Formats: sequence, structure tokens, C-alpha cells
Amino acid sequence: MFKQKVSFALAAILFLGLLLLDVGHSTEASRLAAVFVMVVVLWVSEALPIAVTALLIPPFLVLTGVCGSKEAFAPLAHPLLYLFVGGFLLSKSMVRHGLDKRVVKWILGKRLFNKSPLRMGGAFLILAIVLSAWVSNTATCAILLPIFMGLGAGQANTRFSNLLLALAYTCSIGGLMTPVGSPPNLIAIGFLEESGVDFTFFDWMSIGMPMSLILGLATFFLFKNDFSKGLADVRPQSKEHGAVTPWSKGEVWTAIAFAFAVLGWMGPGLISFFDPSLYKKVLGILPSGVVALLAAALLFVGRDEKGDLVLPWSEAVKIDWGIIILFGGGISLGVQMMKTGLAEQIASAIVSSTGLTSLWSLVFAVIAFTVFFTEVCSNTATSNMLAPLVLSLAHTMGVSPIPPLLAVACSASCAFMLPIATGPNAIAFGTGHISQNQMMKKGFVLNVVCLILIWATLRIGCPLLGWS
Repeated sequence: MFKQKVSFALAAILFLGLLLLDVGHSTEASRLAAVFVMVVVLWVSEALPIAVTALLIPPFLVLTGVCGSKEAFAPLAHPLLYLFVGGFLLSKSMVRHGLDKRVVKWILGKRLFNKSPLRMGGAFLILAIVLSAWVSNTATCAILLPIFMGLGAGQANTRFSNLLLALAYTCSIGGLMTPVGSPPNLIAIGFLEESGVDFTFFDWMSIGMPMSLILGLATFFLFKNDFSKGLADVRPQSKEHGAVTPWSKGEVWTAIAFAFAVLGWMGPGLISFFDPSLYKKVLGILPSGVVALLAAALLFVGRDEKGDLVLPWSEAVKIDWGIIILFGGGISLGVQMMKTGLAEQIASAIVSSTGLTSLWSLVFAVIAFTVFFTEVCSNTATSNMLAPLVLSLAHTMGVSPIPPLLAVACSASCAFMLPIATGPNAIAFGTGHISQNQMMKKGFVLNVVCLILIWATLRIGCPLLGWS
């Protein structure tokens, strides 16, 4: 309560103080600086739920005269928000009907994976990456962790608790694979679109998939000895996990809707290899948000084995609307930072004070800052704050905005030191098997590894894809 009061007081003092000072190139920029600093304080301190703070951004933009109400609230209807909505609905249906657990059982039932402790551990990390690419990282961890703990029932040693950390970390890493895997991904795409760069679902996966697999492989090798010794007493689980059960109607409908979405998201990118002109037409008719809503609509048409809708509205309304609001509020703030010139002003100050001169020095600096800053701030809030600044930094330096914005999004999902940093971290820490010191030591090493590997992947991948 005391921390909350201090945060409110600090936010109010900075807001009112900056309103009285001329800190921008224009009146609008000066007033926006006051709103921006207030929002940063509230987001970092979490004095208010971060979605509530985001919801206050458009009203404050109007109250301070930064822009009109239509302009301030328009980003809350940004097309990419509906990619979130459709993705969340598909994810909710997968969990409701157990399609995610079917995938888990199928993988664990294969002799390739359950033949040895090392392979079993690798199977769990693969599952974590695959599921969290489509289902929220927190939900993925909540699904896999109890099963994993069941394998090591009765084991209360450091090696086994390290494995719980590895699983949690990989759930976050898997979110890098697709645009819907983690909110920062879509935030980066949104700001790229605002700057005039078309960046498709397929484009993201062309860099996100190798990034996710490389970081997942690094995590596996970092914990390799723990897997070999921490699961040494685990017996093959083929009979327990490999049992084949009939597919329910709910699972079938969900699988059809999911397949439709993936085909619609990936299709235009595949078409571009054969007919660039047709690619533009298809993408114009079926952008990612439209595909997501059409796929999700199938869930409200089909019936499950009980005669209920595959996804009743009473369940659909339980998706994470806070993330959607946070995304819209962040876009609203970012657009005005670009339009008023405030982001450019801050970017110029950063360039002159740091001596950044090249694209890849900028990318490294962005990754290093984001990886550790997001330990104490929501990855979505972090991305909303940094994306417009990084975009202006790129423009000020005269370099491509794609690698720096990808750096923000990817590194924002790589916070491994603190329980509060991510949902999977909190779930793993909540088992009681992991100490704060243990998480900080392992997490710091993985943070540094991710910093280096994210930079290296972007440094190699972006030029190959023509994005530098």
C-alpha cells in the first residue's frame, strides 16, 4: 500500500511538473512527455493494473490537448488487436477440450523421446516450444509443469528443481516462434506497419522460428547435466502417456479451426514465393486479423459431444482482454510520440549521449537494455514503451527499423531472473522447489546467453532476408 501511494505521488508530481515545463519541440510534444513519464512510472511500479494504465492513455491524450478523441481512441480498434482476439479464442478452445494435452500425451508416448532421461527432458522442452508458440506461455507452463513434476515425484534435489526452471524458461522462449506467441511480437509488427513496413505472419516466423529453436537448444544444453541426472530414476512412460483415446467432437472442431487459421496465416507468405502479385491480393483480402476472427468463428458454429457450442460465449469472454487493451493503449501512445516528434527528440538525445553509430551496435544496446529491464516490468509494457523510441532511433541513425524492433520484441520475452518477470517463472517458483537465489543465478546466465544469441541470429538472419 505504501509503495502504491509513493508511485501515485511520483506519477502525479512528474506529470504536473512536466506540464509546466517546455521539454518538447512543440506544445503537444511537451504535454505528451508528461503523459509518457506518468505512464512509465505506473507501468513499472504496477501501482495500477497495467491494462488500466493503458486504458487511461487515450483520455489523458485528449485531456492534455495532445490530439482529438477519435485519433486517441482509434488504435483501440487496430486490426492487429483482432489477431490477438482470434488467437486467444482458439487457445481457449484448445485448453477447454484438451487438444493441448493430447499433443503432450502423443509426444511422450513415442519411444524416440521416452527411451532415456535426456530424451524425455528434451521432449518436454520441445512441447513447451511448440505449445507456447500458439497457447500463452503461462497456460503452457501450467499444463506441462504438473506432468513433469509427476515424473520426478519424490525428488526434491537441486538438479530436479533446475529442470523446473528449464521448462519454465522454454515456455517463454517458445513464444518467439509466431506473432501470436507473445504480445511483444505483435507490438513490434504494429509499429513496423505504422512506419510503412509490411511485416506478415510468415515474415515473423521466418526469423522467429529459428530464433526460438536456437534459444531452446541453448537452454537444453545449459541444463543438459541436470536432465541426465535429475531424471535418472524416471522409467519410460509409454504406457501411461501413449494411450490412444478417441477424438471428441470439440477437439475435432478446434483442430479444424486451428488448421484454418495456420493455413490462412502462412498461406500468403508461401504464395509470395511463386506469384508476388497474387500474394498482395490475397494479403489484402485476408490479413492476419481477418483470418484469426474467421477461424475463431468456427468455434461458435460447431457443437461438441454434449451438444454445447465448441466455445460457448460464457467461456469466450474469459480471454485476456487486459492484454488487448494494453496493446491498444500502447499503440495510441506510440503513434502520438512519433507524430509530435517526442520520440525523435528522445532518440536524438540518446544517439548523441551514447555515441551509437551503426545498426548492429544499436541492436546490441537495445537487446542488453530490454533483457534486464523487462525483469521488473511487464514484457508488453516494456515493448510499448521502447518500440516507438527504438523506431525513432533507427530513423535518426538512418538505418533499417526492422532489426531493432525485432530486438525489442524478442528480448522482452527473455526475462529469467525473477519470479515476477513472467508467468512461467512465477508458476515454477510457486512449486516451492526453487529458491530465489537459484533462479537468479541460472536466470542471469540464460539472460546473457540469450542476449548474445538474439543479437547473432538477427545479425545473420536479417541481412539474409533483406531486412538490414
